[in-house]
Amino acid sequence: MESKKKKVWNFLLDLDQKASGILFVVIMVLLFLQVVTRYVLGHSFTWTEELSVILFVWMTYFGISSAVTHRKHLRVSALLNAVPFKVRKGMLITDNVIFMVVCVYLIFPMLQLIRSLGAARTPILRIPKAVSYWLIPVAMVITCIKLVLDTIRLIHEDESNLGTSKPSIDLDALEKEYRDKQSGREE
Repeated sequence: MESKKKKVWNFLLDLDQKASGILFVVIMVLLFLQVVTRYVLGHSFTWTEELSVILFVWMTYFGISSAVTHRKHLRVSALLNAVPFKVRKGMLITDNVIFMVVCVYLIFPMLQLIRSLGAARTPILRIPKAVSYWLIPVAMVITCIKLVLDTIRLIHEDESNLGTSKPSIDLDALEKEYRDKQSGREE
């Protein structure tokens, strides 16, 4: 039962990353379609560009919250590596708090912008502009939740793993796996 809860939790934590990946693929397909129709058929679909811009904004904000989950958001680490453990921990927690304050601050002007759009629609697809903007405050709330979770994780970390993230490509692990396969073939 515990394993099932952990799988569901991990799925929910990575949902924004999966959504961002799917949006990226959809954008690439739309832009490929536009290029093919423009240069092969001599006619382009104008709606693909409009939809791609909306999806790109969504992908970006999903990417922000996903980066927080995996500790891949922008951070200057030169100073972090030069200070003692307790100072580093305090700086990382302060960094998360400042990031949360900025996210919360951005939510309210964005909600005002959405309200001011009223019934405005996009020029080609006629999608309500409010729909295309609603994801931004939602993503900011998700990012705040993930920052709270990361701050809790930081509080409980010791000096050996404070603020660390798993590398996107772990070359050492890949090399070890390769050497293990090679030694298995030689025997």
